[in-house]
Amino acid sequence: MTSRRALVALGLVAACGVDVAALPPPGDGDASAPEPKESSSASSSSSTSSSSGGGVDAAADGRAPEIVEPAEVAGVDVVTLVKTGEGRRPISPLIYGINGGAADEHPVAVMAGVSFVRRGGDRSNAYNWETNVSNGSHYNGFVSDMYLTEGLAQPNAPGAVDLELIAKNRAAGRATMVPFVLNDYVSASLGGVPYDQPAFDREDYFERLSLVKPTAFADTPDLNDGKVYTDEHLDFLRRKIGAPIFDPGPTQVMVGTDNEPDLFGYNFPMLQLGSGVPLYADNGALLGRQLTGAEFTARYLVFATRVKELAPNAMIVGPDHYHFDGWTTWYDSMPEHSGLGTWYMDEYLAAVKAASDAAGKRLLDTWDFHWYPQRIIRGKFVWELDHGDRALDATELEAILQGPRSYWDPTWDEQSWITRDHLFGGADILTRLFARLEKGYPGTKLGVTEYFPGGCRHVASGLAVADTLGVFARMDVHVAAMWPACADMTAPFGGLQLMRNADGKGARFGDTNVAVEHPERAESSVFAAEGDGKRVTVVVVNKTNAPRRFGIRLFGAERLARVTTYRIDATHASPHPAGTSDLTLTNAYTYEAPALSASHLVFTR
Repeated sequence: MTSRRALVALGLVAACGVDVAALPPPGDGDASAPEPKESSSASSSSSTSSSSGGGVDAAADGRAPEIVEPAEVAGVDVVTLVKTGEGRRPISPLIYGINGGAADEHPVAVMAGVSFVRRGGDRSNAYNWETNVSNGSHYNGFVSDMYLTEGLAQPNAPGAVDLELIAKNRAAGRATMVPFVLNDYVSASLGGVPYDQPAFDREDYFERLSLVKPTAFADTPDLNDGKVYTDEHLDFLRRKIGAPIFDPGPTQVMVGTDNEPDLFGYNFPMLQLGSGVPLYADNGALLGRQLTGAEFTARYLVFATRVKELAPNAMIVGPDHYHFDGWTTWYDSMPEHSGLGTWYMDEYLAAVKAASDAAGKRLLDTWDFHWYPQRIIRGKFVWELDHGDRALDATELEAILQGPRSYWDPTWDEQSWITRDHLFGGADILTRLFARLEKGYPGTKLGVTEYFPGGCRHVASGLAVADTLGVFARMDVHVAAMWPACADMTAPFGGLQLMRNADGKGARFGDTNVAVEHPERAESSVFAAEGDGKRVTVVVVNKTNAPRRFGIRLFGAERLARVTTYRIDATHASPHPAGTSDLTLTNAYTYEAPALSASHLVFTR
């Protein structure tokens, strides 16, 4: 669960006050949206388009492709130019991930489009792979239990939590991300942990962890040696699966570096053996000392070096920062860094690059972080807002719908402790992070291994997910995984399915990004991609509370004949077919998007 942010960041926001300045209201979108009128540039057609398109590829039969100039469009609210010959870049399929476990059950149509599953969450910090015991930290009173094994076929088998998840994903053609523990201790005995009592000894409740085993790996882990080894965990999974699971491919097991290590001292203060600030219980008992940023970097390098020894082709994803003040100041513990100055991230990248250069191998493939909108409205973070709890108002819906702009738009201020107290303006967070990566360790990719926009049971949540994924595709994010923050994920999963399985039969947003010139930021978003050389896919997100006419002109393409539309809107949380039309204007189309809707348009020859 990510509810820890309500505890971690609230103190920061409360100290500075809460700014709930009004935003332009989009309306609540609860009323049934009117059906769109037939486009003035298209006529109804009974033909249907498969996910791979139905046109003939000129190059396939030796003909040179005939590129046509798109017609002008008139009588629209906004004109969008899709330029298929520009901005071309492969879109990483790994941006379509989710967080979860082997026993999780989600709709088949949704999972058909999921490219990988990350086993995330705070329980990763103290997970004992030998016994599958983990600890719930603050959220269950620091009780160690078998929570992660619920629903598993063999809950007592070593490594079962990961083995069953990997097996399930491999059978479905999906990848997996395993968060290997880098903490000082992992859970041992079941039951409560009296960590704040005078007689408390962590050795009675937890087992010491070491990153590298000094002796040979065992076929079955030794439960009586007093140690748990992280490198043995990695080797055990590989041997049990019986395949090169860490090698590149659709079912690759990605190597994660624990979960939010910048919060080790918050989530498990009694397990820390660092040299940083002392960590106390509420009653004043000294529990441990915080792991410093420099100590974590050193620990990371030991682990990453060992991973590349055991699995040279493995993809290492780290350091898995919890949020902004994690990668800038190591959770407010490094005053030499600041939002507009140097960051802990800079130190980390410099050290990893130097070690990689010395070793002659890359010790970090993808740098990752977590992102949740941090503005507080009516006592809740935007990412926590749920239309199922109560009807969300216009200000809350606007914050959800505009939230994805924090990834890329310097003119958008989410009005949070991040933008107000540290950046003094728009977050523009992906742009900032890419610049730091390019300067600190060129070639390192970027991942967002937890994100959620808020809204839950409102279609705005689905729109924000589709918008977010479009941004990730356009900006070349390598890995991304949605956190399932709601009891009812129908709406946010609708946004994911719209991008990856819009018709329930595999209709997907294209795999090659193409350039889009679109003048709007607040009212709408448009993304485009090509797929298999036969189709152009365009995703249109109408963030306003009124129907909106989009004039779409497609440049650099052969003559397109028809368009098939799939949509989520106020009356359809999951994608539904919204018609197929023949184009009556050359490579141009007027599309009327309903209020608060996201549409996936598939243009084919």
